[in-house]
Amino acid sequence: MGEFLSEAQRKRSIIREIMDAAMSGSPGSIARHFAPGAMFSNRNNAGIIDAPWFNRMEGEYRLQGEEEAKSFLNELLRRATYISYKPRGIVVEDDEGASRCDWTRQDETNGSLVTGSTMYWFSFTTDGRIRSIETIGTIHSVISPKREEAFAGSGTRG
Repeated sequence: MGEFLSEAQRKRSIIREIMDAAMSGSPGSIARHFAPGAMFSNRNNAGIIDAPWFNRMEGEYRLQGEEEAKSFLNELLRRATYISYKPRGIVVEDDEGASRCDWTRQDETNGSLVTGSTMYWFSFTTDGRIRSIETIGTIHSVISPKREEAFAGSGTRG
């Protein structure tokens, strides 16, 4: 009883798997979920504040087959390392799905902590594979690391 998933449950499961892979940085076997010619569109608001550390392969990419999808996803996930993340829900209706995730990451060049959210929109083919994913990332805050050298010499005891 309950062993068979509805189509909406199956799509929700695929989205959850994609989200877990994207946020954990471990692609696993998610490339199998992409239809040949799947489109991946990635944008963010980092340009607004000129944040060079948010170089997340912005633009649109058409993935021709599973091997190209694996290569693309490996590179994308290599550039996105999160300290923590919290999925904020998954919605599926017909051949569309959406999810949001709040996250924190650390800038590898200067140690700043960055918090933000990413919205994901999924479009599925009639056979339940992913036709397209559109993401829009929003940075909420950047917290600069404390510099030990800024404290050197202040408050020293003699």
